[in-house]
Amino acid sequence: MTHPFTPGPIDKDLWALTQYLLKCGDLLDNLQRQQGEPPQRLADTIRAGSALYRTSLHTGKLLAQASLSDAATTVDGQEAITVLRRLTEATSNAAARASDAVFALAHGDTASADQLLKQSRAHLYRTPVAVQDVSGALLRHDGYLYAQEQAARENLGASAPTVKVSEAQRRGLAAFARGEAVVHESAAGTREVIAPLYAHMRGTTIDALIDKGLISLTQLVQQDRYGVRLTTAGTQALLSARPVPNRGLVRTTPAPVKAKGTTPPAHTRR
Repeated sequence: MTHPFTPGPIDKDLWALTQYLLKCGDLLDNLQRQQGEPPQRLADTIRAGSALYRTSLHTGKLLAQASLSDAATTVDGQEAITVLRRLTEATSNAAARASDAVFALAHGDTASADQLLKQSRAHLYRTPVAVQDVSGALLRHDGYLYAQEQAARENLGASAPTVKVSEAQRRGLAAFARGEAVVHESAAGTREVIAPLYAHMRGTTIDALIDKGLISLTQLVQQDRYGVRLTTAGTQALLSARPVPNRGLVRTTPAPVKAKGTTPPAHTRR
């Protein structure tokens, strides 16, 4: 029986979201640095608001894709959905504040507009970093499902004793599960993941997985580069581990900046 899920977000769309967020941040920063004449400032604010609106739509689309995909079936996929939901709220709020700033400028209230633009910028706080968290969570989600399929193909039963792993090690195994990661080893013996870029983990985690016999390194053509694969014990350890929900998720929105004036009400066009 085929599963009812639809495809989730792809790396290309997540990369595009990062670029949109960086562009929106630049537009808002320029508005705060450059106090132009009222007509030009209004035009620039409309431009920033339009960019934020498009970004919020893109973020909402990614949230819908993730929510309707199989991401909801794993703890890492659920983490990706949670962060995307926060990003959707952040970009929507940023777009709304920029829209309010346009209203204020159109009525000559530059003081309120300045405060509203600061609020809009605050809503984008660390959002590009949060997109990396989404990419990393989806990488681990895909890795876990890949490990499940591999275990089924190789008939790896649950009767054999498995190696206990920490949450950091579980996340590392999930990130490595598809066999696409590359590790660099320095002359001093320090190891770090260099691909995928969003597979963040400490060198001590990599060392622990090697010491426990859960991953194997294969020398690549380029010097000091190694491919990473899970061993049978690594696959079993990943599938038997009990995930711990990530309580240290990046917060995208700090305390909002309070406007000195009254926030303009929503304007209804007749």
